[in-house]
Amino acid sequence: MNILLGFLLLVSLSARAQRQKIDPISFGSVRFGEDRMPIDLKDFEIKTSGKYGFEARLVKDSLQWIRLNQVLLVPRALIDVAFKGEAGNNYAWEYAENKIIPMFDEASGLYKARIFISLFESLPLNFFEGDKVVNTVRVIPRASSNSQLVDYSCAPYAVVIQGLRDDFVSAGCKAQRTGKFGDEHPYLEVFITSASYRLKDQSDPPYLVAFHESGEAKVKLQNYEGKEEVLTVRAKLPSKLPRLRLAAGLGPYTLDTKGKSGDRRKQVAPTAMLYGNLALNDTSSFRFFDSFSKNVSTFHNWGTYFAWELAEFCDQRCLLTSLIGVQGVEFRFNSDENTVSEMIFPQGFEFLYKHPFGKLNYKFSYGMFASFSGLYDYQNIWLRYGKNYFWELNYIGWQRTNRSATMFGLSVGFPIGAFF
Repeated sequence: MNILLGFLLLVSLSARAQRQKIDPISFGSVRFGEDRMPIDLKDFEIKTSGKYGFEARLVKDSLQWIRLNQVLLVPRALIDVAFKGEAGNNYAWEYAENKIIPMFDEASGLYKARIFISLFESLPLNFFEGDKVVNTVRVIPRASSNSQLVDYSCAPYAVVIQGLRDDFVSAGCKAQRTGKFGDEHPYLEVFITSASYRLKDQSDPPYLVAFHESGEAKVKLQNYEGKEEVLTVRAKLPSKLPRLRLAAGLGPYTLDTKGKSGDRRKQVAPTAMLYGNLALNDTSSFRFFDSFSKNVSTFHNWGTYFAWELAEFCDQRCLLTSLIGVQGVEFRFNSDENTVSEMIFPQGFEFLYKHPFGKLNYKFSYGMFASFSGLYDYQNIWLRYGKNYFWELNYIGWQRTNRSATMFGLSVGFPIGAFF
């Protein structure tokens, strides 16, 4: 256990590229994004125009999901393009400001290229002969296609997209704090991209809509054929972003205790919990908890610790956090014995899964503390599920010399205040 906790404390975030491929550990067919927006390459068609006749096709099973700027979720696929030309000519493809030099097959006289195309960015694939564009290839949705992907990052702000009929649209969100400490407000950036439509100035997507308060934004877009559509984006923002949040929990727990004399007692003890979280920045916070159980025996366990996000994975929905701090224990077997109080130093971690089972804004977490010392034995393990209100299954075990206490039960938690 100590080795596992030590390893988790050393994990760090990896550098991310501008276009970050979602690359899960796969034990078979893994689908990202498709559970919210089914994508089939048959939903897209290829249109070419220009001087040369091209063979072009989307490569089967080449669909991937990537994130633009770590925010916007879009699919991409490989396209094969080929044409017959003379050897030695100065040919090149251009896509997303990148130049691609095609291969040449002398036996067939074909120039060939295999290029990743973003299916949701309405970017043309241009073919250059020398310094002139002589052909354009576009991958566009078929007329019957219509779907909107609003990423999980937008869920806390109830972002809604309307408009752009017969098209695919994707939206992703990034929120920031603005203002002074104690009076901070949200600033929400919503990134939008479309498979077919652009702003009238033909600037490349994605486009940004910035919200400093609840409201909506409208803009008129057009596709490459000149057809116009109105895009509407709505968002709901809280008036303030507090840094300190408090919650409480109540529930019946079993409490098994052993006193100084070796006597044991099993009982059902009403238990009250208090939780606090003071956000320092986007990746770290101070947290504390207080658990109090009392029947014939009394067991009181509290702790305060520094929480630091170690790694984010599973397409930003899984979060691993280290918990480093100090705890206190107060134990009394019965009214005939004295209260034992001590400071202990177990360390731990928490694994958080956001939006589990497709439930927006819900969270599922597993966490634990374990002892690094041989002077005492301590474990604290919890499972938590919910949104504002939550259920928590908790086990705490403590032993020092011949005294011990073990509590296990289910409690319901609820918010009690937010400050600063």
